[in-house]
Amino acid sequence: MSQASFTSHGDTGLLSGGMDNDASNEQSMQLRRIRMGDLDAFHDLFGQVAAEGLYSSRPFAPPKAVIARALQRADEAGWAVFVIEQAGRIIATAEAYPDSHCRPEGDAHVGVLGMQVHADWRRQGLGRRLLEAVIGHCREQGMHSIELNVFKSNHAALALYQRYGFVWVEDLPARQLPAGHRDQPQRMRLVLGTSHGV
Repeated sequence: MSQASFTSHGDTGLLSGGMDNDASNEQSMQLRRIRMGDLDAFHDLFGQVAAEGLYSSRPFAPPKAVIARALQRADEAGWAVFVIEQAGRIIATAEAYPDSHCRPEGDAHVGVLGMQVHADWRRQGLGRRLLEAVIGHCREQGMHSIELNVFKSNHAALALYQRYGFVWVEDLPARQLPAGHRDQPQRMRLVLGTSHGV
């Protein structure tokens, strides 16, 4: 993980809400840009998802100070970092930091996507809503593409990304997940400037 960002190029695309959509729940949820006051809730959600041991090779969230610095930079630069809030609780997040922020040799016109959805709120369309917001924001910022890494066992996330036009780029070295099994991550890319489902 880069010290500059909490989005690891090796463990993005953690998970997503599925394609199902509960209209009554959706009406009570607010999708918005993240605020610095969301730091504790963001850190807690990241930690809960990581602790599942299925979607990232890291078993815990990055240090809160690292996240705080990344969120501050995102706020200053206007980067795509969104949350979904329900009854005052952050239940899902998505971010696309420029690759150049995540690693020194990275491209400033490539967004690196990360998503976290609380286990109780999956398969309700939250991943779709977040992904549409991030894609739209990255287009407005003039990014050329968005990339992510996702484990091959994460079928819901793969289906969501494919629906929005992400394509396979390469397989990455297999990793041991905290849950105890090895999995194969793959890199996917969406070239912006098209309207794949958005």
